[in-house]
Amino acid sequence: MDHKHRSTAERQTDAAPSLVERAAERLQAGYAGAAATPGAKGGRAERPSPGNRAPASERVTIDTKWLAANGYLTPKSMRAHLAEEMRLIKRSILRAFWRRSVERSNLVMVTSAWPEEGKSFVALNLAISMACEMDLHVMLIDADVERPMILNRLGIKQERGLIDVLKDPEMDLSDVILRTDIPRLSVIGPGSAHDMSPELLNSQRMQSLVTELAERYPDRIVLFDTPPVLASAGPSILAQWVGQALFVIESEGTQRSAIDQAIESLPETCEVSLLLNKATGRHGASQIPYYAYRTYHKDSG
Repeated sequence: MDHKHRSTAERQTDAAPSLVERAAERLQAGYAGAAATPGAKGGRAERPSPGNRAPASERVTIDTKWLAANGYLTPKSMRAHLAEEMRLIKRSILRAFWRRSVERSNLVMVTSAWPEEGKSFVALNLAISMACEMDLHVMLIDADVERPMILNRLGIKQERGLIDVLKDPEMDLSDVILRTDIPRLSVIGPGSAHDMSPELLNSQRMQSLVTELAERYPDRIVLFDTPPVLASAGPSILAQWVGQALFVIESEGTQRSAIDQAIESLPETCEVSLLLNKATGRHGASQIPYYAYRTYHKDSG
């Protein structure tokens, strides 16, 4: 695929519709999902601190009752509107994965321009939806070490995680992988807090771990919930090592300039898809919240 860079000035003078507008227009042409659940904006509900500490490599129990009560997807709610939305979102990602249309197509990062646009909510629901596929295993890694949410939402407390593996070359990824009671879904938490977490995430050790994930689990989707692109250097670096990126945009909450700046920081080797979160329909009574989704290529402006 021929990718062509355009300068920021060229994009700003272009009369073409914005990325968000084009995403919404594509949705009207056939990418529209069903109505999003009330919690879809970001899944910011707080829960009590989990009490069950999880030894590494052991099976853990997910608090699906809490998830369901707070607007998240569970294997028992796969007929809900949110389940249909997640099916639409995952199809393009899985298509690239099965076809191996991009290198390391099994590694997918979920990110946004700024915090609180709903990326962690999307990452968790997408992982659960993918795990409901009959022949697919999914690993969800919480790489947003400054604002980790995944394990808390699942009702799991883990002592060690990604940062600990990065700090200690003697540790293996298998030491921190948690198998859940949702078949085919495993998780890795962020691990211990560390003053040098950004540097650890940007290290050669991290690149080696990502390479190991790509090679050790070629038949498994690995989802990374990363920090926002404009709030940390980590996602832009991680994007060099993964094959796909799902970029979450909060409709009417993210400026075009921020979207352009964030996406331009991602490498051409990473296939970027846009997810317009909490957009509003344009046709009278049919105006409902929905997700817009499309694949974005840099040669499209």
